[in-house]
Amino acid sequence: MKENLSRPVVSAIIERIKDGKKQILVMTRWKPDRDPIYSGTLEIPAGHINAFENVYDTVKREVFEETGLTVVKFIPDVKTKVHSPGDDGAFAFSTFCCQQQIKNGQPWVGFVFLCEVNDTAPIPQEGETKDIKWMDCEVFRSIFVNNPEKIFTLQLGVFDFYFNYYKS
Repeated sequence: MKENLSRPVVSAIIERIKDGKKQILVMTRWKPDRDPIYSGTLEIPAGHINAFENVYDTVKREVFEETGLTVVKFIPDVKTKVHSPGDDGAFAFSTFCCQQQIKNGQPWVGFVFLCEVNDTAPIPQEGETKDIKWMDCEVFRSIFVNNPEKIFTLQLGVFDFYFNYYKS
């Protein structure tokens, strides 16, 4: 019997300005044994939230695990203090946007963060990804518009929001 729970994930749109142009970090999803359907598509760093893991820590961990880069800034960076009236704890936070897969694939629901990283070269991590590169936003937008099948399905809504609704 298939479990009836969504799987929480985070994703990170990582931006930089290079030679006066906005770029984002993209990579090729490469998990042929675990995820043959989506392997070979373009994606941004993403991964599962562990039980009780702070989402900001998850973003930092996933970005580092997949690219070797360190997140230095979140945009926006809005969160409340942790409230712990008992042996529990919770906080509220603001994201760039949210995402959800509603058909086939995996029952992912997630939080997307806009980030900046340290200025070092990304290094693909084996078993996760390959072909990490900075891509001019307009080049990636052209892929999004003309060849959306080349992008990981879960992240298509994210890029629709990024290109069509977000005003930087």
